[in-house]
Amino acid sequence: MKKIGLALITLMCLIMAFQPLQALAADNSPVLNSISFKNGDIDKGFKSNKHEYSITLKDSNVSPTLKSYDVKGNADIFVTYNYDDTKHQTGLTVTLQYETGSTIYNFNYANPNDYAVNNNNLLESIYCPYGELSTPINDNDTAYKLYIPSDLTTLKITPVTKDINAYCAPVELKLSDGQTTKITMICTASNGSKRDYSFDIKRVDKTTAQVKEEMARPDFTSFVDGTRIYQKPEFIITAVAVAGGIVLLVIFLKVTRRITVNPYDSEEKPFYSPVE
Repeated sequence: MKKIGLALITLMCLIMAFQPLQALAADNSPVLNSISFKNGDIDKGFKSNKHEYSITLKDSNVSPTLKSYDVKGNADIFVTYNYDDTKHQTGLTVTLQYETGSTIYNFNYANPNDYAVNNNNLLESIYCPYGELSTPINDNDTAYKLYIPSDLTTLKITPVTKDINAYCAPVELKLSDGQTTKITMICTASNGSKRDYSFDIKRVDKTTAQVKEEMARPDFTSFVDGTRIYQKPEFIITAVAVAGGIVLLVIFLKVTRRITVNPYDSEEKPFYSPVE
């Protein structure tokens, strides 16, 4: 009995010693300190330990989009939109994804727009962590290039419809290291009309860690600028050299043409007299 009692006491001591370690590990998990949205105000403000919110739209016809956020620790932010059975947008979900798990925050619309039928099948933008479009989405173009880091293997794209009544399914795609592909997204208006968008996935010569570091800078504008083939130093040097060579060749030909002597003298009498 004494041995059993001693074993129980030892076990309880181990459990009590392990609990603070668990709490310490939990405290080290990344935390979403703040977040804000364009076209939406979080009712009663945001708190890191609260996970369900209502959000009031400034324009109930327009989807809210991520404006800013602050994360303590190493984590990625993913945004997706929530729909009811009729594909009517009802809110959005923000997922804080990190190595040991994830934290989910739900934002439900406090003033959802009454469902209205129209033909607006346009995208306003897309949300893609560590992805950058060659040009912003506009009302005329449907084909775009989407640049991603060289080692990104999980591609998540959240489309943002211009009209809150329209629907476009998000995309989550597994890629092999260095793989490129082309994807199509279909935006469907509330009246059923469709518009196809294509995204040609391109890789830049930067890792996800390098892109993340660049994006964290206050003056960040683009991680693609300077990585396209025509923007690389070696391409510019080659192009300048070729252009310079062409210019030198043209000058050489002009100079040669001027100094070349005509072997025939127009005033010299012919050696042979014409036969009469």
